[in-house]
Amino acid sequence: MDLRRTAVSLRKAAEEKFGVTAKIKTGSRGDLSVLVNGKQVFGYKQEGSIPPIPDLLQRIQTAQS
Repeated sequence: MDLRRTAVSLRKAAEEKFGVTAKIKTGSRGDLSVLVNGKQVFGYKQEGSIPPIPDLLQRIQTAQS
């Protein structure tokens, strides 16, 4: 799985849906983290797989509340 491609897709979806830029951090060892307002809403290393983008968008929405 291409984490960078997933990160770009997620960033674009977050901008389109919420008008915000999710901070996406990718690491050299296959890590991907998504942060909103300084709060991590997803970490690949902790969860082991990437949920579908709609699920990640729900997490972003919840983090904004």
